[in-house]
Amino acid sequence: MSNIDDDRPFRRAMGRALNLISYRQRSESELRRRLSEHHSEDAIDLTIDRLKEQGLIDDARFAREWSDSRARHSPRSSRAILRELSDKGVPRHVSEEAVGDLDDETTAREAAVRFARRLADADYDQFHRRLWGHLQRRGYSRSVARRVAFDLWSQRQRERSESE
Repeated sequence: MSNIDDDRPFRRAMGRALNLISYRQRSESELRRRLSEHHSEDAIDLTIDRLKEQGLIDDARFAREWSDSRARHSPRSSRAILRELSDKGVPRHVSEEAVGDLDDETTAREAAVRFARRLADADYDQFHRRLWGHLQRRGYSRSVARRVAFDLWSQRQRERSESE
């Protein structure tokens, strides 16, 4: 068997891995899971090792980028982000470090402000119920969701009374 035949499984696995990470960064576990559908364990191990050497796979960087992206575009509680990273196979200590700087109160407020725009005509009960539910589905604690909803309602009432 020639040398070219020996590295064909590696080259196919590497091509698939590069294709997958061209769409978005992935955790090592996530990439292993996807590659295991069609490639041998040896080809996957060699591919992962090469990608790590090249800096294309780094769970710590992946976790930080995931956490930052969530905070900017689709705010979630730190607990929810930890769960998402766990689902992607990122080790717990790496995930905890990535979300360590997040403040649930701040990210909840950002998520609530965006959602509250849809509730312009809502009364007090409807505003609280829908906003509280929105924040709960994003993993925020009851106390944070309740406090943020109350603060935004109070702010809305102040702004309305000032404009009258």
